[in-house]
Amino acid sequence: MQLRLTRRALEDLDLPIERYAGRPATDYRDAHIFVTAFVERRSQSPRGQELTNLPVTAASVYNLHHGRWRGLTWHDEDSDVVWLLGVGWHESGSRGDAYTTLKARDLAGTLMPDEHDYVDLEMSLEDAGAFVVQVSEQAPALVAQARLAAGREVRGVIAGRLDLGVLVQVVVVANEDETLEEIWVGFEMPPFAGACELPPHPEWIQVVLAAMVPVEITIADLEFGGSFPREGGSRPNEIVVCWRSF
Repeated sequence: MQLRLTRRALEDLDLPIERYAGRPATDYRDAHIFVTAFVERRSQSPRGQELTNLPVTAASVYNLHHGRWRGLTWHDEDSDVVWLLGVGWHESGSRGDAYTTLKARDLAGTLMPDEHDYVDLEMSLEDAGAFVVQVSEQAPALVAQARLAAGREVRGVIAGRLDLGVLVQVVVVANEDETLEEIWVGFEMPPFAGACELPPHPEWIQVVLAAMVPVEITIADLEFGGSFPREGGSRPNEIVVCWRSF
């Protein structure tokens, strides 16, 4: 699921369209306090608790509050996107009140995402595809380098955005004539800024792990957390994952 602002919602918040259109809201959640609230709440649930009845559109839209700001959101299930449709300042009884303005847009047919918003979304999906292609090539190569340097951390940048550390340890299994390979991956947070579009967090981590982890390893075999086995341990804000295989 993606969280997106329509171009009109970006205008409502005085956020430049040329900079933010076509990007998931998770990429710029700190650009405005209302975007932060949108990401935090709709990441937990694509629907809100207060349903708003629109004068024309039959879609289920929900109120979103933050301070005196008010907005309307809609879960486009066909595209699996939650859209922030518009935002305004709450002045109860005022002609300029957020809800009055947003319902007037619905009457005018300008509230819901338009063709430009969906073109932005399609471009984003193409970029995400480019990300997957780069990960499929670069992530396994980084693991292969780490195997050649077993016991030493190898660092690399995936898709120009993700700074990773990989360390392979070979563990001798007690009382058995075999060894166990233990692989540690540390994701530096946050990602670098760059041209390549990332899927929403944590999906981009899942894409990278899918390219690294052997097919016989299941999600239940992955261990999240723990201290990366380098001198000094894990870095601040680092996401650490480990798995083991024979």
